[in-house]
Amino acid sequence: MGAGAGVAAQVSVLTRHWELKLLALGVSVVLWGFVMTSEKTDLIMAAPLELENMPAGLEVKGERPDSVDVQLHGLRWSLTRLGTDRVKARLDLTGSRAGEVTVRVLPERVTVPPGITVVRVNPSRVRLVLGSVRS
Repeated sequence: MGAGAGVAAQVSVLTRHWELKLLALGVSVVLWGFVMTSEKTDLIMAAPLELENMPAGLEVKGERPDSVDVQLHGLRWSLTRLGTDRVKARLDLTGSRAGEVTVRVLPERVTVPPGITVVRVNPSRVRLVLGSVRS
């Protein structure tokens, strides 16, 4: 048997029942799409802290944490495409006075895209030292 006959036999094996092979590939793609769009999972990521409603004449003195860890729950597909710029933890400083303040970081104060929920924030409290703005 020559080299040409061996190649023809291999091509014949690949093209035999091509309709079933194409159908199997199509079913695989549909199943993969279903799993990626319906499977829910959790993801932990750092969310930058944003200070809101800082009382006039006050500023943060000393060290301040840049971010908190948030546990998110949602579709695997949504979470894998989630950029770090889409998640932010907002601290409301309304009514704060000069001195040491402890602010709770509530899950409802974490901004996330629709379809994603915040399960937990760690740490759940942030300590800040507020002082008068120097001119």
